[in-house]
Amino acid sequence: MNAIVSVVQSLFKYAAVVACAYFAYRAVAVLAGKQTLASVGLRVLGNVQVSQGVCAVLTGGSILYGVGQRQLRHRAVKRLGKGLSLAEKMIDKGRSSSGLTDTGTTPGEDE
Repeated sequence: MNAIVSVVQSLFKYAAVVACAYFAYRAVAVLAGKQTLASVGLRVLGNVQVSQGVCAVLTGGSILYGVGQRQLRHRAVKRLGKGLSLAEKMIDKGRSSSGLTDTGTTPGEDE
């Protein structure tokens, strides 16, 4: 059942990307050969080097990816840490704490 749900979620995700690309294509195709404010804007944007635009997109995407991964790691540590802490206490009642927060970071006064 989980496999079916995963496939359906992936299909929706990629269908949305394809739909966005299609609508972007249609928006540009409608303006083909016409002098509009959009063509003036494209001419102005054309003066900016493509490499700068690609660099900005990659930098922004990398930052968003890093922030997302950090949040996922904190959630995973919080979820898994509770069970691990309980199991460690069951094995060794005198076990001391590392002093880390529930998300695995150091407390504010240590920084």
